[in-house]
Amino acid sequence: MVELYDTFGIKIYVDHNKTTIKGIDLQKKLAKFFLKKNIPHSLISIFDIANNFEIQRRIKEHSKKIPRYPYIEINGQLWGEGIEVEESEEMDEILKDLINYKIQATEEQENNSIVDAFIAGNTMVAVQPETLSIGYLDSGLNLIEWLSLGIVSNIWNPWAIPTQPLDKESDFEFDVIRTNWYGRHQFRKYRFTPSEIVRINSQSVKATLYYKDIQQLDQTNKKNIIIKILNGEDQYIEALEDDINKMIEIITSRAYLVPNGENQWVSKITI
Repeated sequence: MVELYDTFGIKIYVDHNKTTIKGIDLQKKLAKFFLKKNIPHSLISIFDIANNFEIQRRIKEHSKKIPRYPYIEINGQLWGEGIEVEESEEMDEILKDLINYKIQATEEQENNSIVDAFIAGNTMVAVQPETLSIGYLDSGLNLIEWLSLGIVSNIWNPWAIPTQPLDKESDFEFDVIRTNWYGRHQFRKYRFTPSEIVRINSQSVKATLYYKDIQQLDQTNKKNIIIKILNGEDQYIEALEDDINKMIEIITSRAYLVPNGENQWVSKITI
């Protein structure tokens, strides 16, 4: 796969602080555009540069205006805004060294069925917990399966910490679907301890959230909540209705949140 400072391949830069549904759809559209040009998926990476101020500076200087994300880099050179890629008359010439590039790895061949399904817009069968069968069987799942093969480089959180045993006296743990900054639906466990919230995947801690940093909690419907974190990424969570109710009870009490209208709670400090 293309790493952050490689000079061969395509990099799609995004900023999760500026991500919208339209931006997520554009990321998928770009990925499909490059794949249809017969560029191997291992030569395409997506990077969240929300905290990489050096690359942000380079993009701003290159754009000469306030840049719109996703922003594209090709073979080590910034190209421009992703929204302009399909209309570019020079794109085939720029991509010529990448088109039909031969990857010396059998893994590339083995994964063709998943890539082909994504390009065709076919639905892939997703493995999901039996108790949380909410049904994200759409084009996003095709992309999820494909992204899991390595097209997204999670450089902003490369370390995983083993989980501690569950304390049944004080901890609560739930199976959830989390939607991250680029629209990927991830099956995760959220563990609520007396002092923090731990996001877990494959018995490893992926993130730790502290109640003191929670600014707001929104309930969008019976199965969905949004936890808004001070200087952090909002947590979009879907779960079973009973689990959502229990999470709201835990978060509002441990984060000292108070009602602020219907289906919203805010930190006492922010009122």
